[in-house]
Amino acid sequence: MRLLPVPFLMLLSACTASRVALPPPTGDEVTVFIHGYRGSFLATADAEHERAWVSVGDLLTRGERSLALPFPGQRATPTFGALEVDGPMTRFTVLPWVARYDIYKGFLEFARERLPGFMVFDYDWRQDNRVTAKRLCALLEELAAARGGRVKVNLVAHSMGGLVTLHCLRYGTGDDTGEPTWAGARHVKRVVFLGTPFRGAPGMFDDFTLGTPMGRNRALLSPEALFTFASAFQLLPAESDFFVDASGQPVAFDAYRPDAWVDGGWGVFQDAAVRELPAYRQWLERMLEARSGLARALSERGGPPPPFRTLAVVGVGHPLIKSFRVIDGKPTFEDPVLADGDGSVLTTRALPPAPLHVDRLETKADHVAMVGDEEVMEAVARFVTGD
Repeated sequence: MRLLPVPFLMLLSACTASRVALPPPTGDEVTVFIHGYRGSFLATADAEHERAWVSVGDLLTRGERSLALPFPGQRATPTFGALEVDGPMTRFTVLPWVARYDIYKGFLEFARERLPGFMVFDYDWRQDNRVTAKRLCALLEELAAARGGRVKVNLVAHSMGGLVTLHCLRYGTGDDTGEPTWAGARHVKRVVFLGTPFRGAPGMFDDFTLGTPMGRNRALLSPEALFTFASAFQLLPAESDFFVDASGQPVAFDAYRPDAWVDGGWGVFQDAAVRELPAYRQWLERMLEARSGLARALSERGGPPPPFRTLAVVGVGHPLIKSFRVIDGKPTFEDPVLADGDGSVLTTRALPPAPLHVDRLETKADHVAMVGDEEVMEAVARFVTGD
């Protein structure tokens, strides 16, 4: 057996993934935090309970196994197998001088002290947001039932968690094909959306082709993995309105036709062998329908606003991709058009759709940092508590 050098062992032992102890909520007011895309740890569902998202070994190597979900006809690829949620992402450290990823630790510690009845709703962020929304609404009903129906709920949602939250509020645990009934809002007092991509994030488009590196690792969120996540498709813009010509003028291009992906060689379809597998086109059609289904459910509607108050925290000062150029009839990832935002969500796409009336708070903190930004946290506490 080959022994690992001492410095490498020291590096492994120095990795920490912090936990924040949260007591069960008591009283008749509860504040629920809903994290965003990639916002919870994932571990294998077997006896070993191996950390899959994310471990120090994953960060330091290019990796082999991905977080891909299985689907019928999928080609054999190295994965972790069945995974389960292992708590919200907090602060992940691989030696102070190597890498430290601050996600939600600061906010969780703040909220534990300042927000009434604070708790976390964590979920498998790879899954369809509509399914997750029903789980969230089921939790709200459980909280109400445990308190004899006398409960006031505050919801604080970050990033994609805001899409989950809005769907829950509009439709509860029921069908989302009709008009919103605000069935999930019966016990809700106030709602905070932090950096939520209500109209989608164009920058997700090239992730499907290039993947999303994490440290040195390119396997965890490879194009093959992202292709299996309904949530990743649901982060794409609601409309195919993020294309321009060479001069920067809007151009019509339907990015949500299956043929555009297959014939254009986008995502996993870069691989000619994949283009020959019917199961991949069938899965693509299913994922594009999941995208359009959520977009329809969360689109602007008429009618009176819901009874709860809403705060939207919008990031500014961090440019990101607004549009891709179409050259000779094909999109290119070269020289995209940029616009203002929080580095992940465009400012113009971060406000919830009608009929919600919102208080708006701008911050110069970026997409992740805004959650733990002192000024933002204080504003959230004032809004939730009514101070």
